[in-house]
Amino acid sequence: MARFVEGEQARLALRQRGADVPPMEMLDLFSDAEVIRLVDMPASHFLWSPVAPGAVVDRWSAARFCIDLWRGRSDLRARFPAGLGGGRGGELGGWLQQAGAAELGLSEAALSHLLNALEDSLPDRARQTFLANEVLGSVLPHGLTPAGMSGLFRWFMRCGAGEAGLRPEEVWWLFLEAAQDPEQELMLAYYFTPAWQRQHPDGMTVFGRDAFASWFAAEYGASGGWIDPSGWPQWQEPALQIRTTYWARDAWRAAQPNALVDRQSARSLLVWLASPEAGLSESVRNWCGRLDPQAIADELIGLGINVIGHFCYPSGLRVSVESMVEAVRLAGVSTSLRDVRTDAKDDPRHVDFRGMECHDVTVIHTQPEPFFDDAYRRANLFERQPRTYRVGYWYWEFDSIPDAWVAHAGNVDEVWAATEFVAKGLREKLSVPVRTLFPGVKLAPFARRPKSYFGLSEKSFTFLFTFHMMSVMERKNPLGLIRAFKLAFGEDDGVQLVLKTSFGDRHPAQIQELRAAAGGAKITVIDQVYSPDEVLSLMDACDAYVSLHRSEGLGLTMAEAMLMGKPVIATNFSGNVDFMDDGNSLLVNHKLVELGKTIPPYDADLEWAEPSEEHAAQLMRRIYDDQELAREVGARGKASAETNLSLEAAGRRIASRLEEIRAMRRATPS
Repeated sequence: MARFVEGEQARLALRQRGADVPPMEMLDLFSDAEVIRLVDMPASHFLWSPVAPGAVVDRWSAARFCIDLWRGRSDLRARFPAGLGGGRGGELGGWLQQAGAAELGLSEAALSHLLNALEDSLPDRARQTFLANEVLGSVLPHGLTPAGMSGLFRWFMRCGAGEAGLRPEEVWWLFLEAAQDPEQELMLAYYFTPAWQRQHPDGMTVFGRDAFASWFAAEYGASGGWIDPSGWPQWQEPALQIRTTYWARDAWRAAQPNALVDRQSARSLLVWLASPEAGLSESVRNWCGRLDPQAIADELIGLGINVIGHFCYPSGLRVSVESMVEAVRLAGVSTSLRDVRTDAKDDPRHVDFRGMECHDVTVIHTQPEPFFDDAYRRANLFERQPRTYRVGYWYWEFDSIPDAWVAHAGNVDEVWAATEFVAKGLREKLSVPVRTLFPGVKLAPFARRPKSYFGLSEKSFTFLFTFHMMSVMERKNPLGLIRAFKLAFGEDDGVQLVLKTSFGDRHPAQIQELRAAAGGAKITVIDQVYSPDEVLSLMDACDAYVSLHRSEGLGLTMAEAMLMGKPVIATNFSGNVDFMDDGNSLLVNHKLVELGKTIPPYDADLEWAEPSEEHAAQLMRRIYDDQELAREVGARGKASAETNLSLEAAGRRIASRLEEIRAMRRATPS
């Protein structure tokens, strides 16, 4: 890393003196000798012996075979420009399924492994490692383009892969795919390099890409057809390109101040852009002149929202932000999305969220601590100027928020909360407006799986509780649930309790305590990161859902269980009572108590519920003994949730608030 930093400093010194930047050494991925010389390590660290067709027996041998095949066959590289991408239905996958398997002497099993490898998103973790490394991104943002590939490949193979727990096959696959499409890699690099975005805010539009390409070539000593913008893929629709450039150029806003709020003004903007008066090149004026003015004008004035949130962090926050996005889209609101990374262990899809701040309202859907003030940096996004109208979407589990949140609220124009329980605590301390806007709940598609898939008895009536170890185990109160379950049932009862959690390795003492408490009863503790599909499959396979939480900001899993038609037993306190009552669920009595000690991030003098374990045991026993009642409660809960928690209703409410914000900002322009 020190070597890269020194190189970057030397490059900047040259640029400051007005000197030309020499091109970086090019990487020949198809020459073992050149790669070994570049990496300067024993070849066994990143190369392997050739894999024979008969030795393709699993994922990694298949990956090595594909990599060897691609590196060793220039004829295939010429025939199939899409390279290793495209999955089993791509060019290479199609050839393997037709003539390739026979030509290579592949068995049916080996062919299946190869096709799975093509489908397996093998480079994703390596790319995520690169994007999550801020120091590396500051000196080699162009590391997956030809201009920076040699330096990044050397870093990965010398230290980066080992530090991140990556296999060399993952790194090789990433670089071979990147080499096939350098134009795309340059564009992706732009979307995740805030310094470039700041300097060229319209750099990915027809209006600004020529200037960006010229700057990049001079800045990094780059050359070749891949930096010619005419060959770049068009990822942004015309209206989005115009909207992005409108916010980037003061002259446009001065000449057409109402272009994004009034249909006639939007049409006037398009006419102006196609005229010499706008000062654009002839080719760009012609591009503007070919657009459908009515359709583009409608898109320009449509409601839109930028959303920065945890799209890749397995948590309730991800479910919430995904629900909100789907809700507003159903209401006809356009969205531009950015993922706030927590660390490189997030789902490796950060690269899929590359929206810019092209709309006038930005919702930052992440907690005030620890990431709120770092949200833009962790999203690899520059903060647009002029500044958008910013909304914080915050959850809390008490009726009083921490004092530190007041300072964070100074960075937003208003705050949204999912429930009145949360909103009440926010309003007491914040001077900015606080709105209650439920994100909506919808069950994502999932596969139906039997209990046995999860290692559970098919014959036993099954209670489920799911929670995240990072969400404070004392608040989620699984130990209280274990005690209630043991109070309700004995060894002879055909019943079991499942506690599904994750990230127990980050809380070893607590996960050990949980497992110890579960001993001696029919209780299964699952500590794994499941896919969203598997989480819902588990809920579907179980018979009832129970939460003896001490406090919840929303209670999303309870809402999901209700939508599934499961009878839900839950503490009669906090955010869940916004949508749960005695008619659609079974609510557990409680008393309010002080925490009595500091449980980070909660102070000792806060109050939460202490649910009655005896009452919970009675309710659990009741629906086990009367399973017809359980089905009735589940049916009432499902009907209630479908009426009150729908994405459609949530989307309409949020769209209405966006209209109000637009009207307010138009009446009082900054």
